Formats: sequence, structure tokens, C-alpha cells
Amino acid sequence: MVVWIRIALYLVAGWLYGSGLIGEEVKDLVTTDPDLVASIEALISGIFAAIPVIWWRLAKRLGWST
Repeated sequence: MVVWIRIALYLVAGWLYGSGLIGEEVKDLVTTDPDLVASIEALISGIFAAIPVIWWRLAKRLGWST
């Protein structure tokens, strides 16, 4: 999964730089700083891990079968 997240970061950074929303410094920081990339990967992984728990809590609250 880490490889896909890293590829997505490169694509998003390139798109944002191409559209003028971020500068060269920010693009270089997102694509080359390993600590920032690891932090973003951890955040995205945490979001993916939280989705089933949130879905389960929603099902319990609405009375769906769990």
C-alpha cells in the first residue's frame, strides 16, 4: 500500500504544481522529504484502518446487523 500512496503523492504534487496552487519548494518537499512522506503515509493508513470501525459503530447506532 505504501507504494501506491507514494505514487499518489507524486501525482497530486505534480497536479498541484502544474495548476499553480503550490510552489516549487512545496513540491520538492512533498516528493523528496522522507519524514513528510512517512507522516502522510501513516495518516492515510490510519484513515483506511478507521473506516471499518466507523462503519461498525454506525451500524450499531442505526440498528443494522453487525
